[in-house]
Amino acid sequence: MTKRIKGAGKHGRPTYNQSAKIIAKFGGEAALAQAIGISRITAYRWGYASPYGTNGIIPGPMVDRIEKAARLHGVLLTPADWLPEKTNYEEREVV
Repeated sequence: MTKRIKGAGKHGRPTYNQSAKIIAKFGGEAALAQAIGISRITAYRWGYASPYGTNGIIPGPMVDRIEKAARLHGVLLTPADWLPEKTNYEEREVV
């Protein structure tokens, strides 16, 4: 029987957690996407590993839109939220 690592699906795990922190502040992909005028799937794919996504990093052109939406919707974004940190996944095997 082949063992697989939990959470390492078709799209893999992103290296950084910047997008996860920002998305959580807005209350999820759908809320962020609606606030900045993009599709929910686009915001969701920021959390995919390359080549399917942006490896957890928010694309540069979206930063201004997110900051404006945060001010408009009362979402507090700190400079620490924008710093990409390497994610540390604990290796758990699922049989």
